Amino acid sequence: MASNAGLPSQGTPGGSSAKKRETKEIVRIAVAAVALILLVAFVLDNSQTVKVGFVFFSTRISLIWVLLIAAVLGALVDRLIMLLAQRRKKAATKP
Repeated sequence: MASNAGLPSQGTPGGSSAKKRETKEIVRIAVAAVALILLVAFVLDNSQTVKVGFVFFSTRISLIWVLLIAAVLGALVDRLIMLLAQRRKKAATKP
């Protein structure tokens, strides 16, 4: 005799929840795979070396590093602006 212990049957409410979770996991894995493929394509497409001028010097580095550094600096500036806005708002609400 086969036992179905631990497996939700189609007639129980838990079966639908398990299917939803399974579908979510499949979608999550598919999205992650597509994102990884796009990231690899992005890196390969932007692997050429470019000359970058700074204030006091210039250097030649891979374009992908320039893009990644710019993205990180942009995110840091964004967070800094949000932090300053929160502090100003908090200071303005204090009596």
